[in-house]
Amino acid sequence: MTATQFAALSPLIVLAVAAIAAMMLVPLARIEAAQGAAAAGLAAAAALVLLRLGAPAAPTGALFTDDAIARFGIVYICLASLGALVFLRTGHPAKEAPSLLVLVATGAVTLAGAGHAATLFLGIEIVSLSLIALFAYRLSRQGLEAAYKFLVMSGLASSALLLGIALIYAETGALDFAGWTGHDALAALGTALLLAGLGFKFSLVPFHMWTPDAFEASPASAAALAGVVSKAAMTIVILRLVLTAHLPEPVWSSGLAALGAASVLAGNLLALRQPQLPRMLGYSTIAHSGYVALLLASGQPLAGEAALFYLGVYAPAMLVALCVAGLLGRAPTLPDLHGLVKRRPLEAIALSLSMLSLAGLPAAGGFIAKLYLLRVLVDGGLWALLAIAVTGSSLGFFYYARFFTAPLIGQSHAEAEPLPPLDRGLLIVCSVLILLFGVAPMTLMALLPAVTPH
Repeated sequence: MTATQFAALSPLIVLAVAAIAAMMLVPLARIEAAQGAAAAGLAAAAALVLLRLGAPAAPTGALFTDDAIARFGIVYICLASLGALVFLRTGHPAKEAPSLLVLVATGAVTLAGAGHAATLFLGIEIVSLSLIALFAYRLSRQGLEAAYKFLVMSGLASSALLLGIALIYAETGALDFAGWTGHDALAALGTALLLAGLGFKFSLVPFHMWTPDAFEASPASAAALAGVVSKAAMTIVILRLVLTAHLPEPVWSSGLAALGAASVLAGNLLALRQPQLPRMLGYSTIAHSGYVALLLASGQPLAGEAALFYLGVYAPAMLVALCVAGLLGRAPTLPDLHGLVKRRPLEAIALSLSMLSLAGLPAAGGFIAKLYLLRVLVDGGLWALLAIAVTGSSLGFFYYARFFTAPLIGQSHAEAEPLPPLDRGLLIVCSVLILLFGVAPMTLMALLPAVTPH
C-alpha cells in the first residue's frame, strides 16, 4: 500500500480504531472517556479528509472510491455523527452507545466511498446492525419492538439486495458499479431487487414501516443517525450508481421515481395527523427521502448538485429538531411544546427555525433546497413529478406550521432544566447554519463537489 492509498483509507482506519477504543474503555473508565474517544475519532477522520481536499484521487482499487463526492460524504457523515454524539444520553445499560455510534459512522463512510458490491453490502450491514443495537439499548418495550421490526425488515431487504446483485453479476460478470451495463430481463429483475434493498435503507415507501416507530421509541441520537447519517450515505450510493452504472431503463429511473413519488405523498399525508414530534419527524424524513429520490431519478445535470445541497441543509434542521425532542423527554407532543419560548427560549427558537427549513420556507436553507428541486424537475419537463413535489410541500406546510407555532404560543407551568453546554452549542451552530444557507446559499454551494453525469 502506498502512502497515497493509506491517506485515502485513513478516515476508515481512524473510525475503526475509535470504535474499538470506545468499546474497550467501557469497563475500564467512566462513560465520558468512551464519548471522548468517539468524538476524537470522528473529528480526526473529518480533519484527515479536509487536509486532502485539493489532492488528486488516490488509486484505491475497485472497492473504495477516493473522489470528491466520497470526501464530501465522509466529512458530512463525521460532522453529523458528532452532532448526534452531543445529545447521546448514556447510562446503564448504554455504555456501549458511543462505540455503536462510531460504528454507524464507519459503515456510512464505507458506503460514501463504495464503488463495488462487496463494499456496498458491507457498509449497509455495519450501519444496520449498529442501528438495531442503538434502537434497543434503552431496553424499553417500544424500543425493543422498533429494533425487532427493523431487524426483520432489514434482513429481508438485505436478501433482496444480495439477490439483485447476484442477478446483475450473472448478466454482466462484474461486481464493480462501472461494470453494471446489462439490459436484458435478468439485469432488469436484478435492478428491481437492488432498488428494493436500497429503498428500505433509504426509508422509501413501501419499505418505510420501520421509520416512525424507530424515531418514536429510540433515543433521539439514534434517530438522528438513521435520519441524517444513514440517509446521506444512501444518497451518495444512489448518486454514484447514477453516475457510474448503466442499469436497465426504464426500470432504474422509473422505479426510483415511483418510490420517490410514493414517499413524498405518503410521508406528508401520514405526518399530517401526528401530534408527537419524533413520530412526525419519522414520517417527515420519509417525505424528504422521496424528494431526494426524485432528484436522483430525474437524470438532469443539476440533480447531483441539488441532492448534495439538499443533504447539507437537511442535516442541521433535523439535528436541531431531534436534539430538542431529546431534551423534552420521550416522545414530546404538541401540548408539551406550548409556551416553550418562555421557559426554554433557545430551544424554542431553534425548533421553530428547523421547522421553517424542513417546510422549505424563505429565510431558511430548506427554501433554497426546494427551489433546487423544482428547477431540476422543470428543466427535465417532469411535470407529473413536479406536481407531486408541489403537492407534498403544500401538505408539509400544514403540519410543520403546527410545530413551528406551538413553542411560541400558549402557557406552560413546567419547570425548565438547565441546558447542557454542548447541547446549547449544537443548537446555536445549527440555527446559524439554517439561516446562513437560506440567506447566503453560495457558502454551501461553494463546498459541493463537482458532479458530472455520464
